[in-house]
Amino acid sequence: MTFHRTYVDGRWGQVHVRMAPGPQDVPPLLMLHQTPKSGWIWEPLFARLAQGRTLIAPDTPGYGASDGPGEPVSIEDYAAEMLALMDRLAEQGVIAGGAFDAIGYHTGSLIATATANMAVDRVRRLVLVSLGALTLEEKAGWLAKMPPEPVLHADGSHLIAMWRMIDGFTDPRASLRWKQDSLTENLRSGAGFYDGYRAVAAHDFFAGLAQLAQPTLVLNPEDDLWHETHRAAAYVPQGRMVELPGAGHGLFAIETDTICDLVEAHLA
Repeated sequence: MTFHRTYVDGRWGQVHVRMAPGPQDVPPLLMLHQTPKSGWIWEPLFARLAQGRTLIAPDTPGYGASDGPGEPVSIEDYAAEMLALMDRLAEQGVIAGGAFDAIGYHTGSLIATATANMAVDRVRRLVLVSLGALTLEEKAGWLAKMPPEPVLHADGSHLIAMWRMIDGFTDPRASLRWKQDSLTENLRSGAGFYDGYRAVAAHDFFAGLAQLAQPTLVLNPEDDLWHETHRAAAYVPQGRMVELPGAGHGLFAIETDTICDLVEAHLA
C-alpha cells in the first residue's frame, strides 16, 4: 500500500503524518498510536481501510518523527494538537472539513477519547483498543518505577533490556523484523520516552470514558491492559466491547483482517 508522509506545522514544531488517501465523501479516520511508538503501528491496516476512507496517522508530538513539546504536557494538550492537525489538513484540502472518526491504541485511546469529548460535534464514531485506565494506587506504583528519562549504559545493556521487554509483551506470532522495528520506534523519543506515560498517569480516563457521547467500539486484545480494559469498558455509555483473546502487541500486523472487519463494520 502506497501512503504519503508529510509534515504539518503544529504548536511545538512539526507533526509527522502518514496519510493513506481514500474516498473523500466518507469521514476520514484519525489513527492515534501508543507510547512510545509512532504512526508506524497502523501501517498494516492501511491497504484495507483506505479503500473506504482517508487515513490520517500522526506521530504524537515527541514520538516518531514529530517535534516534541520539550516539557511535560497533558492528554488534553495532545488532543488539542490532534484537532488542530485535522483543521490544518482540511484547510489544505487534504481531507474534507467537518466530521471524522478516530481510533486510538493504549495512550492513543486516551487521546482519542479526549479529542472526542473536546469536539463532540466533529468526532462521529470511536474505536478504542486497550484502555489504559488506572486507579490512583496503580498510577502511584507505576510512577514510582519510572525514571525521569531512560537510563543509558555504555555497554548497551539498556538495549538488551528493552528488547527483552518488547519480546515479553509482543504476540508470539510476531516476526523478528516486527520486534526490531518496534525497538527502533521506541528509541526515537530519546529523553522524552516517558512523557506520554506521565500524561496517562495524570489523566482521569474513567471520567473521560463516562463522558463519551459517540458510539464506541472497544477492542480488548490479551495484552498488558487486558484486565484494565475489561474494567474500564463498562464506563462507556454507548460502548460495545469485543475481546481478542491470544492477541498481543503486534496484533495489527497479525490479526489484520479481523481488526479491519470490526473497524469497518463499526464505522459504516
